[in-house]
Amino acid sequence: MKSMTGFGRATLSNDLLDASIDVSSVNRKGLEISCTLPRDWLAAERNVAKRVKEFYTRGKVSVAIRVNFKSIKGGVFSNSEQMRAALESLKDRCEEMSVDFKPSISDLISIAKAIEGAEVLPDFEELWEDFDKNLQNALLDADKMRQSEGANLKRDFEKRLQTLANFVTCIEQESKGTVADYKEQLLNRLKALNLELNLDDERVLKEVSIFADKADICEEITRLKSHIDQFKSCINSAENCGRKLDFICQEMGREINTIGSKANKLAISKLVIDFKNELERVREQVQNVE
Repeated sequence: MKSMTGFGRATLSNDLLDASIDVSSVNRKGLEISCTLPRDWLAAERNVAKRVKEFYTRGKVSVAIRVNFKSIKGGVFSNSEQMRAALESLKDRCEEMSVDFKPSISDLISIAKAIEGAEVLPDFEELWEDFDKNLQNALLDADKMRQSEGANLKRDFEKRLQTLANFVTCIEQESKGTVADYKEQLLNRLKALNLELNLDDERVLKEVSIFADKADICEEITRLKSHIDQFKSCINSAENCGRKLDFICQEMGREINTIGSKANKLAISKLVIDFKNELERVREQVQNVE
């Protein structure tokens, strides 16, 4: 079992560039992938997404590739013709907008670096093999964190499932004799109303029994026990089980709500509230499971 929350990083350095690859992920119902890439490398997004899908089935995954291209030889102002053309173009734009044209040394260096960067920026396909290896390293790094977080979630689930199982046991104990008690209450109410009914009549007793049986919660208790066992089985499996766990939580919610609507005993009503509070905590944690 893995969490959807993770972070991984890998770095790449050679004669041409220094680069870092960051992978971060948070919980989402589906899989969302976003990429931050060098402007001229946007075509690499498809390659990145394909690799990410090998590691994730759910979650919002962000991949940031930051590249610092090293200066080419010849000095920062080596491209004098391009520098002159860039400055002339900038001067014309300033005149059109009636803005003073007074470039500083910092402005000149920025323009020079932009020109040099455009010259040395290679096509991403030339470097993809190296970047792909490091992207996988970053994804593996994030995967380790997700597995560690998943182990913590599993331990938390085990404790909470035991708490839920204890509540079910208490509800089962409190429900013993509930149908008979409810039947007796109905008969006493009928007597108190002074209706012209023969309470020993078989038809009257049958109708009373039908109403009393509606207070029976044995089936709901059995299904709750089954859902808890299914939950335990899921968190001990190697498969991605986030969606399945979410479904099981919904089913447990339905069963406990039914018990709450049938309960005519204060002790059971209190246990239902406690169960629902604990189930909500479980459901919140399930949102982090892939």
